[in-house]
Amino acid sequence: MFELAVSFAVLVISIGGLVYFADKVIDHAVRLAHILGISGAVIGMTLLAYGTSLPEFAVSMISSSIMHGNLAVSNVVGSNISNIALVIGIAAVFMPLAFRKEKFMTDGIFMMLATMLLILLAFFGGISQAAGIVMVLIIAGFTYYILKTAGRESRFKKFIKKAARHIQAIRRKAATAEHEFLMAFLYLIGVGVSGYFVVNSAIDVARLLGVTEWVIGASIVAVGTSLPEIVVSLVSAKKKQLGMSIGNIVGSNCFNILLVLGASAAAGPLVLDIAGIWIDLVFLAVLTSLFFIALLRRNVSRPEGILYLIIYALFLLHLLRFF
Repeated sequence: MFELAVSFAVLVISIGGLVYFADKVIDHAVRLAHILGISGAVIGMTLLAYGTSLPEFAVSMISSSIMHGNLAVSNVVGSNISNIALVIGIAAVFMPLAFRKEKFMTDGIFMMLATMLLILLAFFGGISQAAGIVMVLIIAGFTYYILKTAGRESRFKKFIKKAARHIQAIRRKAATAEHEFLMAFLYLIGVGVSGYFVVNSAIDVARLLGVTEWVIGASIVAVGTSLPEIVVSLVSAKKKQLGMSIGNIVGSNCFNILLVLGASAAAGPLVLDIAGIWIDLVFLAVLTSLFFIALLRRNVSRPEGILYLIIYALFLLHLLRFF
């Protein structure tokens, strides 16, 4: 009983730290985006998406190293489901989302393709080392594409063209940008560390209560590792940074599949039992498809948010059969 109380206390404290660090990340990320003339969506798709996926990366890499492929994949599948259903669902229920100034068509298509790739590989028995390396190269190329596309219209690039006349102004802008990037990065480390403790304490609580490993991977661990995305995205939405919020979810879901699972498979092939995870993959496919349609329309209504939460509730009911 004492051990359970300690684990629960660590969980609560870690969640508090997660909220604090996420709030600071958003502040500095918004300033960085303003300085460089880059949209919040791009910051969400890159800096925030990579940083908030650190817990998934740690859990999946560890799972791969100890030959628990199903746990690694269930963590990512559950996290991506949580990202869409909980973040977008909850945000839309309280405030219907309209992000008409941001364009997510290309990013949404990439997210759908990454999801389809994961499902296809799962049906063929898992992710080989070669496939893992290719997945890592794909996400690296996509990140480069995002930054290169954003750079075409950035103020920073315009500053470079006027270097002869505005060298001092460039230095001031560059120094400010470096400071904001460094602060955002440091707070992202705080988000990752807090998420790590959230996951470990949640696992301890679950095991002490007698919950199975699969349920831990697809529910508690998945939600735990998704807490950075959930908190950062909800705080972004609250601060009226919808592009950053949506970009964080899209980017994180792509990152989770291609880099987290790709790197895990590169370290050691992920052998999957499709019989045990196909229903989870169906939930992932349905939610990703609904979210993709919303990205094309550039809005998520309150009824859609409720639908996302209902689907997530059904997903949790499905997991309960493993008790």
